[in-house]
Amino acid sequence: MAAKMTPAQWKKAKRLWEADPRDGFTWLVRELSLPVSRVAVSRRAKADEWQKRAQPTAPASDTDADVTHGVTVTPQVTQEVTPVTNDRGRPSEYQPEYAEQAYRLMLLGMTRSQVAQFFEVSEATIYNWCHEYPDFLESIRRGAALADAHVAEALYRRAIGVVLPETHVSNFQGDVTLTDLHRHYPPDTQAARMWLKNRQPELWKDKVEIEEKPTIALVDRKARRERIEKALEHAADVEKQMKRRRERLGLTHDDGTYPGETYESDYTESADGDDAEMQQ
Repeated sequence: MAAKMTPAQWKKAKRLWEADPRDGFTWLVRELSLPVSRVAVSRRAKADEWQKRAQPTAPASDTDADVTHGVTVTPQVTQEVTPVTNDRGRPSEYQPEYAEQAYRLMLLGMTRSQVAQFFEVSEATIYNWCHEYPDFLESIRRGAALADAHVAEALYRRAIGVVLPETHVSNFQGDVTLTDLHRHYPPDTQAARMWLKNRQPELWKDKVEIEEKPTIALVDRKARRERIEKALEHAADVEKQMKRRRERLGLTHDDGTYPGETYESDYTESADGDDAEMQQ
């Protein structure tokens, strides 16, 4: 059975949510590492009528920190991310705090071009800062890598399916009851296909290109002519033998020719015609 939140944890979560300008509850569950789901927090907030306040509340006391078993609040990505400007409103030169701001901006999924727009400088200036200030370059790379890792992890979980803990909140006659349960999210075939196409494109890409090299069969005309001539010589020898045999048997037509008689010139003309066709 999953752990439940104590009244002190709910108090801390409510204080942080009401003081922060962000909507929704996903970020609250993530930053406080709450043992309940976003849906449970949403229902509890609705039941207790949580409301946003204009000014942030004071930080939690040491007593509250002890009760919540070491739950800490990570720095807000969207807080204090403002460019330093001079009196005329134009961006000043590079400042050391830009490195931390750039890291948070990259966590939000911004590109270097968008970071340049935030600092009100050209994209070339951002590249110059990366070249001149190693801390700034490291922040850019670290923020981009971490943001990509979070997206990749979310895509992987969606591809294979995941079981997440949730808490069912019921309110009957003012008595709020929290019931822990686990919800199964089945694998997503589209996410799985995208993952495999990027990890192993040679096996899973949609279009498989097969490269077939053309082959040309060359005919040796000289060798072909020699084979034809040998065949003609053999045919002429066979015809002579047959003619002599017919003469002995007295087999002739009225015109004086013999049955099946063929002249060597016919074979020669046929072979010459085949060569002419090949040359064309």
